[in-house]
Amino acid sequence: MNIQIRRLQQGTEAEFVMGLEWLFDPPGSRPPDWDRDRAVERTAQVLASENVALFEARSPQDQLVGVASVYLDILSVRFGRRASIEDLAVHPEWRSRGVGASLLTAARTWAQEHGADYVFLESGVARTEAHRFYLHQGATHAAAAFRWTVEHNR
Repeated sequence: MNIQIRRLQQGTEAEFVMGLEWLFDPPGSRPPDWDRDRAVERTAQVLASENVALFEARSPQDQLVGVASVYLDILSVRFGRRASIEDLAVHPEWRSRGVGASLLTAARTWAQEHGADYVFLESGVARTEAHRFYLHQGATHAAAAFRWTVEHNR
């Protein structure tokens, strides 16, 4: 397999967002307020930040087969600088072929090169296959995550 991992370039935001939508397939689900156009705009915004890296995986035929995003975020008093892998999605037909591992390596390497002391990734409770993959990649199951959605008046 000759998968190419590279940083996302401006102008390819819509394709990146289409890759994120692979996360909506079962056992995932579409967020209730998902808006593809807004996601494309957000992708363009984060591309402009030096504290974010967006990666894409491409097949030998230049087909998008995976995406990942990593953010330098908090400086924890207890643990140091954290990087968060927010999105890691692989095309269903390309899973278990090394794409996710390659994207994860690229994200972790970028985080280390940018001063992160640890990398954090949260994953939906129903994604048991993904959890096995993360553990196989050397992660530890370190926490339970909780979320509150903030209501905005639009």
